[in-house]
Amino acid sequence: MLFGRTLRRAFPGFAELAAILAHRSYLADGLLTRHAADFLADAKFRDAYAKGKATGSWLSMEPAWRVYTACWAAAHGAGLPGDFVECGVNRGGMALTIMEYLDFNALPKRFFLLDTYSGFPRDAEVAPANRGLYGDCYAEVVARFAPYRGAVIVRGRVPETLAQIDSAEIAFLSIDMNNAAPEVAAVRQLWPRLSAGAAVLLDDYGSTAHRPQKQAMDALAAELGFRILALPSGQGLVIKGAAHPLRV
Repeated sequence: MLFGRTLRRAFPGFAELAAILAHRSYLADGLLTRHAADFLADAKFRDAYAKGKATGSWLSMEPAWRVYTACWAAAHGAGLPGDFVECGVNRGGMALTIMEYLDFNALPKRFFLLDTYSGFPRDAEVAPANRGLYGDCYAEVVARFAPYRGAVIVRGRVPETLAQIDSAEIAFLSIDMNNAAPEVAAVRQLWPRLSAGAAVLLDDYGSTAHRPQKQAMDALAAELGFRILALPSGQGLVIKGAAHPLRV
């Protein structure tokens, strides 16, 4: 015991890491923690996550904490007026998990799913590592979401396709396009329609590989008067206030 206390005083960082590794509850997708991760034992989430993973959307990654965060934000939005929107769908893993987790067919909502479904436009400014990861998947996505009557698949570039979202209110907005310009355009254009209390989830906000997206979104936050919570999962979370922007 004396040795342990001495070690913690002399090498606090090492001692903390050793404790986390010894009692870790989660180690995946850039996140290591010993804090409670009870959602991993939630059968409803596990089943929904398995269906999302089966789409091949996440390649070899296991982004369970990120996906659970999205499920939480969408579940929060389920009790608010308005529809759901996801900009950056790819093969649909995240949206499918959300819809399964929430039993979306029982909700009086639509879920707009916006993507090119064929990768990045040629003139898009994206990280080199993301080039070539996404191929044409439109037909399989259409088939995948056919059982969900509320799914509205919108093919094309953002922001040009945003006009196809005809909802008066939006209760949940997911942003994951790996590209700063369309992400900022989507939040800017859809912000006025977000319901009071609606969550905006920024998938790449804290990723060191996507710094331009964080910088651009921070600038937009200053412009529109909202604040972004950086999550240890690498995501960013915004909750729209009822009447006034969040302030310190």
